[in-house]
Amino acid sequence: MNTAFITNFCPFYRVKLYKILAEKIGAKFLFFSDASEKNWESLNPHGSDEVAVVPLRAGSDSKLKVMFNLAKELWSNDYDIFVQGVSGKFAVLISFIIAKLRGKPIILWTGFWNHPQTFFHKITFPLIRFFYKHSDAVVGYGTHVRDYLISIGVDKDKIFVAQNTADNELYNKEVKDSERNKLLRELSAENCKIALFVGRLQKEKGVDVLLQAINCKLQIDNCKLIIIGRGPEQENLKSYCEENKLENVLFLSYVYNADLYKYYNIADIVLVPSVTTRFFKEPWGLVVNEAMNQNCVLIASDAVGAAAGGLIENEKTGFIVPEKNPEKLADAISKVLESEELQIKISNAAREKIKNWTYDKMAQGFIDAVDSVFKN
Repeated sequence: MNTAFITNFCPFYRVKLYKILAEKIGAKFLFFSDASEKNWESLNPHGSDEVAVVPLRAGSDSKLKVMFNLAKELWSNDYDIFVQGVSGKFAVLISFIIAKLRGKPIILWTGFWNHPQTFFHKITFPLIRFFYKHSDAVVGYGTHVRDYLISIGVDKDKIFVAQNTADNELYNKEVKDSERNKLLRELSAENCKIALFVGRLQKEKGVDVLLQAINCKLQIDNCKLIIIGRGPEQENLKSYCEENKLENVLFLSYVYNADLYKYYNIADIVLVPSVTTRFFKEPWGLVVNEAMNQNCVLIASDAVGAAAGGLIENEKTGFIVPEKNPEKLADAISKVLESEELQIKISNAAREKIKNWTYDKMAQGFIDAVDSVFKN
């Protein structure tokens, strides 16, 4: 089988998935982006050199030239099937039109579970819905995506779930006591309860809500909040801490992915307080997968895909709180930090569950979708 797999670029956490898809469905990867997306940390590594890539970009080629190269590649080469990630304003349109003109099946891959409310997105929604309904299959990040697609009229029998996955082997490494103690000393966090946030410092990540929650619960003794990330909201967030005398908050601009597991290891709770905006709703939140590998208790808002999509089960493998609600978030933080028994119970259940959240299972969603197309 010869599969054209069209998506924006190859982040490090997709390499193992793409290698499986190259083997199982003959995927060749057509990356149309230079990884300059606003929702991508530029310091994070790429993995494009580790998979079979069909080059679409040479040097400083314009986006128009890249789209032309994509169209030329899809039109002139004998692919059996197209798999198209739902990203980029024009790539989906080009792939869909060429698939229909050439009589090739097309599968869409998406993490969206609501439609952005900008003017552009509102006027293009009928077109996006048309693509979903007239594709041969759709692969979604989780059950939340499946439910959303059904709600807009997509045939449930052609929707497949490829549960969104991080590289467990990167995050489940053992941390020696000496390493743990050294890191705690460096962070001036010895004998502290530690709450951790990892992500971009942008509005949709809800870090302002998190700081309001911490401000609500200053009575929590010996709790330190560590915020790892960069972004346009960084100075506003620091100013809030200064104005409200939140001396128990530490900002770290960046930690290499290869070292993050140590920070998860020292954390009692990991917080994912994302909020819905006109532009964005958290498709998944791979921080959840990562942290579960180190026996962390996750507290996420209900605007997080991993919470809506089945990985976090409320009060079983983590806690789910209403978005934009600092009081409820503060209550959940207190509930966990004040009960060691609860913390152990939830964190053990989370680590057990993440063991089965693997690249092989994620790949199976694509394999099943491809099989369904050719059976029909």
